[in-house]
Amino acid sequence: MATKWKWIAGIGVSGIAMAAAGQATAQQAESDTQAGLALEEIVVTADRPDSYSADFVQAGSFRGARQIDTPLTVSVIPEQVLKSQQAQNILDALRNSPGVTSSQTSPTVVANLSIRGIPVENRGNYRLNGSLPIVNLIDLPIENKVRVEALKGASALYYGFTTPSGIINLTTKRPTLDPLLNVAVNANEYGQVQGHVDASGTFGIFGVRGNFVYGNLDPGIDNVSGYRSFQSGAFQLDPADNIRINLDVEHIRKVMTEPTVVQGPTAAASLLTVLPQLPRASNNPGTRGFRNYADATNVLGRISWTITPAWNLTAEGGISYVDRDRRFSTLANFNPVTGNGTLTMNAADGQLYRNKNGRIELAGTFATGPVIHELLIGASKNIRRQYSPTPVPRVGPAAATNANCVLLGLPSTCVQNLYDPVDLADIRFAGTTPYDPTRDASIKDTGFYAFDRMRFAGPNDDMFSILLGVRKSIYKETQRDNPGTPGVIDPRETYSDKPVALSGGLVFKPVAWASAYATYIEGLESTPAAPFSAVNSGEILPASNSKQYEGGIKVEPKKGLLFTAAYFDITRELTYTNAANVFVKDGEATYRGFEFSLTGEITPDLSIYASGLSLRAKQGETAVAALIGNRIENTAKTQWSVSGEYRLTQLVEGLAISAGAYYTGARAINPQNSLFVPSYTVYDLGGSYSFEIGGVGMTARINAQNITGKKYFASTSSNFIAFGPPSMVKFSLTANLF
Repeated sequence: MATKWKWIAGIGVSGIAMAAAGQATAQQAESDTQAGLALEEIVVTADRPDSYSADFVQAGSFRGARQIDTPLTVSVIPEQVLKSQQAQNILDALRNSPGVTSSQTSPTVVANLSIRGIPVENRGNYRLNGSLPIVNLIDLPIENKVRVEALKGASALYYGFTTPSGIINLTTKRPTLDPLLNVAVNANEYGQVQGHVDASGTFGIFGVRGNFVYGNLDPGIDNVSGYRSFQSGAFQLDPADNIRINLDVEHIRKVMTEPTVVQGPTAAASLLTVLPQLPRASNNPGTRGFRNYADATNVLGRISWTITPAWNLTAEGGISYVDRDRRFSTLANFNPVTGNGTLTMNAADGQLYRNKNGRIELAGTFATGPVIHELLIGASKNIRRQYSPTPVPRVGPAAATNANCVLLGLPSTCVQNLYDPVDLADIRFAGTTPYDPTRDASIKDTGFYAFDRMRFAGPNDDMFSILLGVRKSIYKETQRDNPGTPGVIDPRETYSDKPVALSGGLVFKPVAWASAYATYIEGLESTPAAPFSAVNSGEILPASNSKQYEGGIKVEPKKGLLFTAAYFDITRELTYTNAANVFVKDGEATYRGFEFSLTGEITPDLSIYASGLSLRAKQGETAVAALIGNRIENTAKTQWSVSGEYRLTQLVEGLAISAGAYYTGARAINPQNSLFVPSYTVYDLGGSYSFEIGGVGMTARINAQNITGKKYFASTSSNFIAFGPPSMVKFSLTANLF
């Protein structure tokens, strides 16, 4: 804990020094202003309020850039979409973005995601305010977020070693100038009730915003329940006109049963080739006692010093950590005809994940003849520690004398049935797992980078832009065991590299409302840890390389309505769980496809968020010839969604209706493509009404998810199959007290 406060204190000391130095910059500021060169300051909360579209990007080296000028695919889910759909977690938000699918596990406890079939690495690909890598092993709250972004594709030049699926960025709400107090109650038809308070204000040079959430959890699944709490503070200090200090603090706690998932045989000779029947959506063959306990804390400090209108220096630092006791249960060796399988629960107590991140960068604009440069140079360091103890089996294949089977009330063979499960006792596992240094690994990723956007027609013309970037990385993976010295636990290096990565792009903008672009990016990625069920569960394989080409167009036919279309080609090293149930890195994977979106306001009363993806994801050369050319597991050839809101202002002031449709194509359950889960479409319907009572603004909302009661397979990969949750009706009432 002391180390955490050293990071924050260091930022505070830097801020005081910046404030003192800032008083001496007035003359240079006047010179830059006269030259017509200035960096644009972006205020996120003012970016198209109450819109289904967003003008600016807040992730990566493009922070503060307009979407139409950004040479990559970016899905921005703004606050109005989150409100309209009553989104409660990351998956609720990102189902509006094409190519985002749930992977392996049930999304009830935490969203384990893939984008374009590539895993979104849970320790490095999720970011807070475009900077801090936050650990996505607990449901990340969005009550205090103003937007959720998915920056698709390789992003390693700015963020270091990350998978080329993309960066998911969460932007926090900032303190308001005027006092604000909102109180909300959210509920669903199954008895889940949560309260939310959002309070904010500014007092002289100091602003603060706090969000507080507490309530029970009930998704309508048998033997699944829990509770969550969340507290956050966003603090802002402006000690001088050109100095801003931000501090964001979050604490999250979630206790929740994780539904049991089906696991087919992993042996090559007995892979599933027949689909299971779809049981009733509320079905769960596990027990309420298979609960996960997780706590998380995120702290991010940021100091911004505007040296002159054309130059800005920023320093950021923070930590993210999660402590978790996990209960992961499977119905293994599943027989799709009879519905029988071996109920197995593995307990891993004392999991811990620690991220420390620091960054300093200088951004500025200057001219060399007719060329205008927008330069960003910086350095970052990220230290990630992961300790995931060897899972302890609680239930498993056993003889008739196995006490675990008796305790659970199952037959002596531990057989449970998916279609007609035995009602299990509420068994709690309170065991402990001895510390195992072989499961304690760390990554140190230091990078030095520079980006230059060059415009060739003067400060007020950006018809042609060239973007160049380079990053030098110093990367090291270590493990705490020392096999050469029994009893000594010292880090030993397991992998290291010092690569240089390049990127380049061209943007052609013939008119202010349209652009075309082409980019090339070299990616660097920390290979995701082996999944929980693999023989080498938790093992971190050596880092990998990737390459990405992308070209596209962005058109804004009217203010507040944006159309994008892109073709992408990504090549990366292939990882999968092989027939021996070992997670390996073997061969090459290619991901090629088209992606499009249309977001914003068609008319002042009609908003739309539509997107689609056509994907061809194939396995290349591997050691197993039978896998070559197969579709990569958990990738759908086609995926699309369309949602919208219509405000009936001419009929009833404050009344709006919303609807959505979400389609995901068939996906392979394993690299062998022995079985595909079928495609599915779910439909949502909702409405809201804003009114006043005694001068207090109120908004009532109702949303029905999956109104047709569609039963479907929500997640797959590595021979796992998880089922979609039941239909749900959500309610909320918000009071804007002031």
